[in-house]
Amino acid sequence: MTKSVQRLLLILWIGIIFVLTGYPSLSVPEIDEFPADKIYHFVVFFILGLCEIRLLSRRDYFLLGCAIALIAEFQQIFIPGRDFELLDIIAGIGGLVVSYFTFRKLRSK
Repeated sequence: MTKSVQRLLLILWIGIIFVLTGYPSLSVPEIDEFPADKIYHFVVFFILGLCEIRLLSRRDYFLLGCAIALIAEFQQIFIPGRDFELLDIIAGIGGLVVSYFTFRKLRSK
């Protein structure tokens, strides 16, 4: 896959993140009292990490990923039916970290 296609996919995925986190009153099902939205945040940012990994240095990978997690969560303060949650940011950053180390481990084999 060429760098330009990878950049396009990264930009599209960032757009999807902001659309999903900016959607008013988006509700997700609860799984036996476990907040399923944390799983969604983890998965969305895991995928973001996969989009970033071949394009960016380690520093830029984490800077961009963490910035998107913070901004996406911060925008929810201004959207009716949405709330700012620190655990969502932590779940997103967790997805980035797992994505980074998973991909790095697979490349070393």
